Amino acid sequence: MKGLIATVTVLFFASYLNVKAQDPQFSQFYANPLSLNPAMAGTAQKYRATIVHRQQWTRSIGFATSAFSLDGSMGGGNSGWGVQVIKDSEANGVLKTTSFSGSFAHRISLSEESQIGMGLKLGIYQKALDWQSLTFEDQLDERDGIVNGTDERFGRDNVSNGDIAVGVLFSSKKMFAGVNVNHVNRPKEDFFLDSKNRLAMRYTFHAGGFIQVNDFRRSEQVVSPNIIFERQGSFSYWNLGMYYSSEQWVAGVWYRVNDAVIASIGVNLGSFRVGYSYDITVSEFSTINGNSHELTATYLFELPSKYKVKNRYRGKCPSFQKHLF
Repeated sequence: MKGLIATVTVLFFASYLNVKAQDPQFSQFYANPLSLNPAMAGTAQKYRATIVHRQQWTRSIGFATSAFSLDGSMGGGNSGWGVQVIKDSEANGVLKTTSFSGSFAHRISLSEESQIGMGLKLGIYQKALDWQSLTFEDQLDERDGIVNGTDERFGRDNVSNGDIAVGVLFSSKKMFAGVNVNHVNRPKEDFFLDSKNRLAMRYTFHAGGFIQVNDFRRSEQVVSPNIIFERQGSFSYWNLGMYYSSEQWVAGVWYRVNDAVIASIGVNLGSFRVGYSYDITVSEFSTINGNSHELTATYLFELPSKYKVKNRYRGKCPSFQKHLF
């Protein structure tokens, strides 16, 4: 069994290092806006601090991702800024990635209830590969398991690079749509000196609408159908979802086509928002990989009055994210 696990691990990383790698994946898309689209920086019209932790696949090779972001509005409210730190661990820590990025967005009012904006994200990242924790085929003995040394040639322990992303976002009272392109500069993934692999660009399209309904208490509730399409290298995902929300809570269900069903729930406690999602794997690997958990916490705040920006934008900027997680 140990030999089998070791062989699977080796094959996994051999394929990883020789094909286009993929970015960490999140399920609470709008609770982590700077990862989805840099044009969302400052859209809360307040300062927003967000913490995300995701534990992907409870069986087999584990993946864990943690992120912290802070963003806010500037320039009278029609511009925004944001910073984000992401730490990602793959295959129980064999491959670790740490990234830091800064985002800037600017929005133009099309009417009192609609606007269009563009975003730019500049970042740096480092990937570290623990070669010593890998077991290679020449270390395996048919009878005794892992007993031999290896003649494999190791590459670099870590690589660092710059990263660029651009995004566009349209939003109104009844709908929104955005496009984001990550890794525009195609940074080189060169654990091996002779490697020519570059990180594939990731394309994301996301859109949704709002249908207002009222219950017997006449309180505002919203149904929001959503769609997200992602493509990176040879991998692509369709995410089809629906949110149902009020001022105090939001519940959602998504289907990542041929991969997982995602159930999420969030609570709005005024300045605090907490969300939880559970990915139920429905692909052929469900019995091997298991399911995934994701927890988010967001705090919205304003600076003391003496630090506030004067002459804030007076248009009716749509705060669409209050209905989404």
